[in-house]
Amino acid sequence: MSKHIGVAVAVVLIAVGAVSEYASSQPSGKGRPAIRLNRPSDTATQATFDVVGLDPAELAKLAGAKLEPDQWKALLAVYVAGAAEDRDRPAMLGSYRVEGDVLRFEPRFPLAPGVRYRVVFDPSRLPGRTGKHESVVAEFTLPKPKPTTPTVVTQVYPTRNKLPENHLRFYIHFSAPMSQGHAYRHIHLFNAEGKEIETPFLELGEELWDAQGKRFTLFLDPGRVKRDLKPRRDFGPILEEGKTYTLVIDRDWPDANGNPLKESYRKTFQAVALDEQAIDPKAWKIEPPAPGQRGPLTVTFPKPLDHAQLHRLLWVVDAKGRRLAGTVKVTDEETRWHFTPEQSWQAGTYRLVADVTLEDSVGNSIARPFEVDVFPPIERQIKTETVELPFEVRALPE
Repeated sequence: MSKHIGVAVAVVLIAVGAVSEYASSQPSGKGRPAIRLNRPSDTATQATFDVVGLDPAELAKLAGAKLEPDQWKALLAVYVAGAAEDRDRPAMLGSYRVEGDVLRFEPRFPLAPGVRYRVVFDPSRLPGRTGKHESVVAEFTLPKPKPTTPTVVTQVYPTRNKLPENHLRFYIHFSAPMSQGHAYRHIHLFNAEGKEIETPFLELGEELWDAQGKRFTLFLDPGRVKRDLKPRRDFGPILEEGKTYTLVIDRDWPDANGNPLKESYRKTFQAVALDEQAIDPKAWKIEPPAPGQRGPLTVTFPKPLDHAQLHRLLWVVDAKGRRLAGTVKVTDEETRWHFTPEQSWQAGTYRLVADVTLEDSVGNSIARPFEVDVFPPIERQIKTETVELPFEVRALPE
């Protein structure tokens, strides 16, 4: 059993699937709140942690209170339980509400099977309460489902094996949703001699995942990437031109079902010269498609751009400014962008529109170089939010 000073109860419970299933920290009753895990059998519905057994008058007062995020967390907080380092992690993000006769916390991200969660409810934080009241604590672990096809790392972007020594960002793609909250334990960076680089990553309290939990964004520590900053002076740069490095993703990183990856993943690359140039759309090459067909519009860049941003910060509009629906594909080590419209191209004028925040893997954007704040003023400053490049879809000669 877990130990917790000054609490009413601390137990570990295994939750099993059932419709509107509850697992409780203790029997509820008047004046005796309990914590329950609500796991609807509909897997598309998020599980919640509920506090039951509260006085209806207190619930009504709580429903009308406008609590700040820190006040909600002081009242009801959920943590990943387990190793000592987990206890120092921040409380899970999520939303709070009074629903019926319960106080409900809905996590922002789905709960991971096999991970133990500690829930702490402090009644003394209820609006209008005076004096000290013992906290209620419960721990829950979702069971691991039966093994499925092993999850693998499908791709790491950038795909190029030569990266500028001021490279900033990786995207790690998985074949299935992954567990969250401990990504940095399973990712390492080694030099050519096999020595692990110390603290190379920016370890965020809230990991950066896409909505499906299948793409993880990994940043190298900007403090050691940007020049003239203290972390770089104290610990040195992460990457150095001419040297070889290997990014390693451990096999024992569990997926969302609690199963390890099929195998470890390794990406070996060489660091090359710094890239300190802002992105210049005037240097892009646009290859217009033929009219009356759904062939792709292709845009070629002089250097690789950010793979994820190319899917959302670059688009096409027609002569009336209407955005075209279609699909995007990025190829050739992120140097070519292909847009295939849902409807056939018509002869006429179109515009390729780029958000000025579009970046390369170093953090240089259309608006400015990444190092702009530590250098003399840059002459080329773009004030607009987008830039537009017109192109013609020309009618075929008769």
